[in-house]
Amino acid sequence: MLAVASVLNAGDITGSWEGILRVQQSHLRIVFHIQGTDSTLTSTMDSPDQGAFGLPTTRSSFRDNKVEIVATGLGIFYQGTLLGDSIAGTFNQGGIPFPLVLKRSEKPVLDRPQTPVEPLPYISEEVIIPYPDDSISLSGTLTLPDSTGTFPAILLIAGSGPNDRDETLFGHKPFLVISDHLTRNGFAVLRYDKRGVGKSTGDFDKATLRDFADDAIMAVDYLKQRKEVNGEKIGLLGHSEGGIVAPMVASEETAVHMMVLMAAPGTTGIEIVLDQNEISMQQQAMEPETIEKLQMLNREMFESLLTWDGSENHRTALRDRLLHLWEQLPLLQTVKMNKDSYLRSQFNAMIKPGYRSFLAVNPTKNLEKVRCAVLAINGENDLQVAAEKNLAAIGKALERGGNQHFEIKKYPLLNHLFQESVTGRVDEYGKISQTISPEVLSDITNWLKREAEDK
Repeated sequence: MLAVASVLNAGDITGSWEGILRVQQSHLRIVFHIQGTDSTLTSTMDSPDQGAFGLPTTRSSFRDNKVEIVATGLGIFYQGTLLGDSIAGTFNQGGIPFPLVLKRSEKPVLDRPQTPVEPLPYISEEVIIPYPDDSISLSGTLTLPDSTGTFPAILLIAGSGPNDRDETLFGHKPFLVISDHLTRNGFAVLRYDKRGVGKSTGDFDKATLRDFADDAIMAVDYLKQRKEVNGEKIGLLGHSEGGIVAPMVASEETAVHMMVLMAAPGTTGIEIVLDQNEISMQQQAMEPETIEKLQMLNREMFESLLTWDGSENHRTALRDRLLHLWEQLPLLQTVKMNKDSYLRSQFNAMIKPGYRSFLAVNPTKNLEKVRCAVLAINGENDLQVAAEKNLAAIGKALERGGNQHFEIKKYPLLNHLFQESVTGRVDEYGKISQTISPEVLSDITNWLKREAEDK
């Protein structure tokens, strides 16, 4: 007879699973949506009570009755055992474990009217982008107009975190919507899962901005080899952190003819994180003097990470700085956050190569080397990458480099995802049915068309 575990397959675990996470005095619903085959499982996560839907995960597996789901960018690890119609397990975030029992549930129908619905009036092809040494392969989707000839091509480069090819977050798929719009307008579009995410191989946790730039260069090389692509009309579109990666690629890859920067940083990584921290503290109604003191401590800590060598001296110094910050933040103690778990999770997040490479980056150095046409856009409600400050820095860097072929535009009421918003806060993203402003889609498409026609 076959053992019970051996007859279990992906069909036993696929579907939606919901449970209640009890954190201090709060109860939060957590939902995992698992899909795939015996060989490949993928999943997304919802936190409905926080307005978060479609959060990407890094890895999902089901073997010997055990399910494991990892969301590296969120610091989440769930491990459980399938017991009939439930999964009994532990939800771990930032090193803090919580028991979480999941029950089967119906997947909610989210109002996302811009998400394309099949059948689509163009060709959509699953592709593999290999490294020459076979160390990594990126899995992506190439969409092509359903007609003969060659087409200008756009490579989409996602923002920070373990993003899939659609840049799925909060139930929205911005890159799918952008890809669909551009392909309907005559462009070939390539989008891909970041290394270590979805069907792409590699280690996301160890990746730096340099690694992400190398991945994008491999994708550009792939486009140049496709007979359907006009190799002289290749463009990049980078969102958020992808807007740092895109100029790195454009400054090195002569095949890049045009580049769109959406909510891209123009200031250093440290300045971006400090600005985000300041906005967060202002929203918590902290006194200006307290904010100034904490920002000084944060800056010292971030700058110390620029010379991080992993030695015991550096580890001790970072722990001491984090402890000092903890003591200055009564809010963390008010919500009864476990000190040791909080400090451990912060420490582990900050020493990751990707985080340290972001802190160290100065986008202007690459922007000064960019010679292709550039469209840089942002929304006035962006609380993650301040529009005025960063757009100005991008423009000045391009000018210093002698590039006069660029346009800059700022949109009222649009947030970091280019949704029409009220507050711009992250917790509003999932509550908005619009994935991306139609005006922005139109502006990007029209600008790219003009540049593609330019000799």
